[in-house]
Amino acid sequence: MFAPLPHIPAATRRAPGSAVTETPRIPGYRLLRAIGSGRRSTAWLAQDLERGGELVLKLQAARGSALHCEAAVAARVQGDGLVHVVDHGRTSQWGYLAMEYVAGGELAARMRAGLPREQALTLFAQAVGAVAELHRAGLVHRDLKPANFLLRADGRLVLADYGLVVAAGHSDPRFVAGAVFGTPRYAAPEQLQGAPAAPAADVYSLGVLLHEMLAGHPPFPGETLMEVLSQHLLAQPARLPEPLADLQALVDRMLAKQAQRRLPDADAVLGLIGQRC
Repeated sequence: MFAPLPHIPAATRRAPGSAVTETPRIPGYRLLRAIGSGRRSTAWLAQDLERGGELVLKLQAARGSALHCEAAVAARVQGDGLVHVVDHGRTSQWGYLAMEYVAGGELAARMRAGLPREQALTLFAQAVGAVAELHRAGLVHRDLKPANFLLRADGRLVLADYGLVVAAGHSDPRFVAGAVFGTPRYAAPEQLQGAPAAPAADVYSLGVLLHEMLAGHPPFPGETLMEVLSQHLLAQPARLPEPLADLQALVDRMLAKQAQRRLPDADAVLGLIGQRC
């Protein structure tokens, strides 16, 4: 969801695109420390002065802030597999989104430590279930990756970051040749080419995720952006190790180059996982 920030005093940290050099002030919240940053946002651990407890405030500079769109998605879909959003608003300097503090950290960190087969499949089923909640509401996430799945204290996986979520069938007017929406290592071929959003694109991203969770590396090993893009479009994915070969057919059905040959949505993936677990 956010890249961790180095350990430097909060007063010296800068929010992306901002000249502010001190801790932002948001009415009703006491910001404790910056805990991560994205392309346009900074995440802060904060104390909720009205309701009590700690939560995460996602901040963007008020000019151009699109956090109200993320709040609208959270209001439309409120499932157990999705990070809970409790508040949003705007000050003269900041747009903000207040969400639950997910204490277990990112799935990405758990994957780096290595995942046994059964644990990988359990967590993956939870990830697919979370995405299915969006798909049933007619929405497409468009940026599924390990950093956007978080672990609650009880070990349950939840999906975060709704910054690129759109309605299925939506064609993004911001797309121009050469632009990439989402994270290239996990994006479907048609998403890289500007096709209208569809649940099948999320299925492809989940296929990349499953391969990486099982094998310890992504199915397309390119080191440069151009290598990764060309592999998504043309190359066959790396095979799973032999002890995992019985799962290869599932991965292949999720990573089909042509969307119409792919499993159509997260519920279809859940159906096949249920047959194997």
